[in-house]
Amino acid sequence: MQDKLQKLLNEYQENYNRFTYGHYLDPNNIEDAIKTGLVGCYYLDQGYLPEKRQAIGQVLALYDKYWGDKLKFGYIDGEPNNLISYTQTTLHEKINQINLAGTDNICFYWSNVDNLEFVPEYLCNAYSRAEWYEKVHQEISYVQIYLPISELKEFGVEQLIALNQQICEILQPMHGFFGLGIQHSHEYYDYQYLEYELAHQFLGLDISNVQADKRLREGFKCINWLTILSDQLITDKLGSLEALKERNNDNEIRFYPYTGGVVVRAGEVPELGDVASNPYPKHYVNVNALLKPARAPEIASLGFGSINGEIRFNNRTSKEWQSRFDDVEATDIAVSHEQHSAEVINMDSKVRISIQTGQLCPHTGVYSAQINGKIEYQELIQGYKVEPFIDSETQQVHNDVTWQLLRREDGGNVYRN
Repeated sequence: MQDKLQKLLNEYQENYNRFTYGHYLDPNNIEDAIKTGLVGCYYLDQGYLPEKRQAIGQVLALYDKYWGDKLKFGYIDGEPNNLISYTQTTLHEKINQINLAGTDNICFYWSNVDNLEFVPEYLCNAYSRAEWYEKVHQEISYVQIYLPISELKEFGVEQLIALNQQICEILQPMHGFFGLGIQHSHEYYDYQYLEYELAHQFLGLDISNVQADKRLREGFKCINWLTILSDQLITDKLGSLEALKERNNDNEIRFYPYTGGVVVRAGEVPELGDVASNPYPKHYVNVNALLKPARAPEIASLGFGSINGEIRFNNRTSKEWQSRFDDVEATDIAVSHEQHSAEVINMDSKVRISIQTGQLCPHTGVYSAQINGKIEYQELIQGYKVEPFIDSETQQVHNDVTWQLLRREDGGNVYRN
């Protein structure tokens, strides 16, 4: 595993400038507007209950135990305009304030940055609506954590898995995840167009900016390196944990039960899913196929509306992102649910690189296809789904076209290895 971990850390460093954007407000070019690191999120039903509030406080205490010295500023009263030092109150006082909120809102945000415009790499954040609000609007509660990728080595891979088991034992979430994701600032909406680009360049990254989405009552959002499922979700959508194990023949998919659920691990270490080199990590594809019936049928848009013509996530592209591993052939998995109707991508084919309508483009370049007896050409962009082709003369829409790669923008090989 150490070799795989070092390979990931090397890949991360080599690509650092592709997914890290310095903030224009920082003249020293130290603080970032967006970055990539370890992200965990745990989704709760009835977060207003006293036992859930106590559990949220316990998770803050657990994070403080290991990384409390990293936390510098934040707020605990839902008031981001009034940042205070993390050490201004004791841990006991912070937890007591959570418990004393009763069934009202709680919202705290503790991180290693002193300006909410900047992206933290250490963060413990929780949000739970008041009882009346959740009952009326059905929004869910959540606890979220950030860590730098270096903690895979410093804290340890197996130790992070055990920590996730412990967090889940405490919180009893409906579901959740932990793995590589885009870390953003408290003022995340300013950079959603960058998230959109990065999400199409690195398919292993989670996009986490609509956490209280009521649709997540129907199932988990998306798989990651660690995907967390409650016993109830497994029973309702997947049958049983034993049935899952029987359908799995991928020895790098492992199950870590805790009282109330299970953590499912996709491979030894997290994956970036770089579209240019390894867009569909095998174990992610297999976990996706294994757990798909328990996934929420849809999610809220991961982006707000454009304010200046820039591209952000909308409802359609958010759904496409959520299901980005669906069109890829799973191996070592006996899938009991209906396979996707579209032809799956065979990544081992020894022919010219091709892509079908609705699939993700692996390389920016010029592609050709034969349509109605004519050769048509298109320039397709890496990481984006291929849209249906519209004949410029007849306006006929072609929804099932296979495009062959003729020339890559980066000058690389146009044939599959």
